Amino acid sequence: MKTLGRISLLLLIALFAAGVAHAQTDPVEEDTGQMVNEVGEVSTEKTTRSPHNTPFGIRAGYTNWENINQGHVGAHVYLGELWPNVEFTPNVEIGLGDSVFIMTLNADLAYLFTEFFRHPWGLYGGGSLSFNLVNPQLGDTTTDLGFSALVGTTYTFANDHKGMAEIRVGILDSPAFKVTFGYTLF
Repeated sequence: MKTLGRISLLLLIALFAAGVAHAQTDPVEEDTGQMVNEVGEVSTEKTTRSPHNTPFGIRAGYTNWENINQGHVGAHVYLGELWPNVEFTPNVEIGLGDSVFIMTLNADLAYLFTEFFRHPWGLYGGGSLSFNLVNPQLGDTTTDLGFSALVGTTYTFANDHKGMAEIRVGILDSPAFKVTFGYTLF
């Protein structure tokens, strides 16, 4: 179990370091879409995201995998868009309960459906390649490379922090069903 703790700690440190490295980039201008003022004129506004606003967050939820039902906690970091409307958000989740320790490292790729929702709401869907480590109390530790599909919604608060709610369904060697809620801290 000491090895699992060390692996978990190293993954959390790597995830946090990736967020800090991303935050040290130059400010980014983002198009917020067309706005209509009181006179009826249409204007396009640009906002600048601060390089100090590290997109690092926490997450928690419920996991169901075969006959295992447990809660999970974790962390995520938004590393930006790879292509227009396609985000990369790695995360780590640790599940506890039913006498089993499960650690999942996810590499989420999600498409943002910006054509259906306007700021502050967002909708996304995509997939995730994951590394799953399962350690039952009375059994052998197993590792799997898995794949899952995900869909979720986000809400951007007045302080620029984001809340999220997500449903994840396992397709190959991943938890069958997950419900996760998260919040960006910085």
